[in-house]
Amino acid sequence: MTAIVRRAFAQGKQRDDQWMADFAATCMVNDAMRWWGALDEEVQGSWKLLRRAMLSKYRPMFHGGSGEEAEKFVRAVRDKAIEEGKRKDDEWIVTYVESCLIGEALRWHAYLDSDTKSNWEKLQQALLTRYPRGGSDGLALGLVPTSPAAAPPATTPKATRRGRIRVSNSSASAHQYLSARFTSDNTITPTTSLADALEVEWNTGSDGLQKLSISS
Repeated sequence: MTAIVRRAFAQGKQRDDQWMADFAATCMVNDAMRWWGALDEEVQGSWKLLRRAMLSKYRPMFHGGSGEEAEKFVRAVRDKAIEEGKRKDDEWIVTYVESCLIGEALRWHAYLDSDTKSNWEKLQQALLTRYPRGGSDGLALGLVPTSPAAAPPATTPKATRRGRIRVSNSSASAHQYLSARFTSDNTITPTTSLADALEVEWNTGSDGLQKLSISS
């Protein structure tokens, strides 16, 4: 769908609903073409209606790749919720998200706590932290309680990963992280804001030792 929108802008047809629908039809083959052929003419001739039908038929699957893929997935989920009139329905949104996860993302989601799974705001924060922009496979420290895998023999330094340290507090109503800000008596306190959380870097050196450092 992104390619269709880009082509429409390139041709100056971004406001031509029928042109975009016709162009989308020319891009379909096999099962997609048979599905399109079964639609009524009103949907076939309107990009707005056709796009909605496509999102309903072909939901955005998230594999758990790059930060850019994560951002596109979050935007797609938001768009879908708005189109369905479910923007404030957390239960509907998180259920829809679960149905779109496959591969590594599905495994990651399975280990999240139930509070995060059931709250869209927390879930999207966890997702964007797990898959940060600029990293092909970021790691959010403390967000996913998976067992550490055995490290292979290291001959070269591993890629640096960034994350935040989550504070374990069963009485807190929201996730808390170590804050990057000091109090007046020079102590570090928890914060619920990811923006104010202390960011750390984690990597495995050529000597095989795992190192945790504070990001500059």
